[in-house]
Amino acid sequence: MKITFLLDENIPYALNDFLVGKGFTAYHLKRLNKTGIKNGEVYRIAEKMNAWIITRDTDFQNLWRFRQYNILGIILFKLSKTKTAFLLNAMRDFLEKFEGRLRKKSLIIIEDDQVKIY
Repeated sequence: MKITFLLDENIPYALNDFLVGKGFTAYHLKRLNKTGIKNGEVYRIAEKMNAWIITRDTDFQNLWRFRQYNILGIILFKLSKTKTAFLLNAMRDFLEKFEGRLRKKSLIIIEDDQVKIY
């Protein structure tokens, strides 16, 4: 099963390119001309694409809302350091340790010192 990601507009393009380089399918909302849309629309786009949402928007950590939509999952980055390099390293580390978790619907929160999987 090929995994698809939908990157929120608050995620740098570099992560999109990193994921594509790792063999995943990735789409960025900005490249889809979908900037400024409401979170509900992000969920609906992810449903149509059968994609994981990657975001920094903490509104996406709402488990009740997450369960309402038929999406593969959400990866929420809650890092104290906002530079792109830190985000890329966090994603690289996540994939090395937890890529198998992408096969099951989950809300994944990646913080500086831990990964929470719901």
